Amino acid sequence: MDKIKLASHVIIALLIFAVLILNLVPVAFSGMLIYLLTDALGARLRSHVPEKNARIIAAVVLVLLIIALISSVMLFLSTTLGSEENLRGFTTKIGEILFDLHRKLPPALVAYLPETVLNLKESFAVLLSEHGKEIGNAGKESLHTLAHVIIAVAIGIILSMENFTSITKSRPLAFALHERMSLITKAFSNVVFAQVKISGINTILTSIFLLVVLPFAGIHMPYRETLVLITFLAGLIPVLGNLISNTCIVVISIGVSFNVTISALIFLVCIHKLEYFINAKIVGTRIQAKAWELLLAMLVMESIFGLSGLLMGPILYAYIKSELIKSNLI
Repeated sequence: MDKIKLASHVIIALLIFAVLILNLVPVAFSGMLIYLLTDALGARLRSHVPEKNARIIAAVVLVLLIIALISSVMLFLSTTLGSEENLRGFTTKIGEILFDLHRKLPPALVAYLPETVLNLKESFAVLLSEHGKEIGNAGKESLHTLAHVIIAVAIGIILSMENFTSITKSRPLAFALHERMSLITKAFSNVVFAQVKISGINTILTSIFLLVVLPFAGIHMPYRETLVLITFLAGLIPVLGNLISNTCIVVISIGVSFNVTISALIFLVCIHKLEYFINAKIVGTRIQAKAWELLLAMLVMESIFGLSGLLMGPILYAYIKSELIKSNLI
């Protein structure tokens, strides 16, 4: 390996390490995803309009779609959770569930539960007073991450409007770095398109539970169709998306009954564990890797870097394997 190629590998390795250490994985994911979507849409438009105009149109369309999606989510939250009638009904249901818990659970467990909704509110108030600083820091960190994600989205859109066809005329280090980034982008693309399949499978299983199993048992779950849509959209986010959709389903099921909440929890835990193997199988097929290889990579990365490592594991493994194949080492 020549010095220039080695230098490009070192630079990329340092960048990846910095992304993991500085918790910038969501930011990097957002920027790369926007870049891929804008570039793909621009490529489809090039047969109808000039290349430069196609890139601009693609960027505008994607920005409008992002705004529409955020607006729809905010509208849903405001009408569902912000309605005084819904909140009053939700509070009543929580009181009924607490009553059921006190009747059905063993005395040893009941001792840890609040007796009424008022006691539950008091417990939350104590929790907020004791951990107010941590909660405040978490809120600031979330806003900080959101600001970074917005910047990453802007960078992704700007990069998608750039033309990199002249890269072959660049200096050696720039050309080598472009090769590395092309392989990373391809690895990310493979994992993202595999995630669409994973989200589809997760949505089908959730639809069966919400639209078939529960109605067959005579149980009506509110916002079933909306929950299915949330499951698919959130499922496009590796690992975290499943947690988001699961939380929504559990929160809505609390307003139905205790038994439905427990059933939803059991179902979602099984789905969450099954997703590890589905993820490894589908992503592995996409990047020509065995399921056990990806599971091992995800386990090691999660052990070292936590959730960021778990998200980055499949992409990093796919990139390393593509580098080894390109170098004819495997």
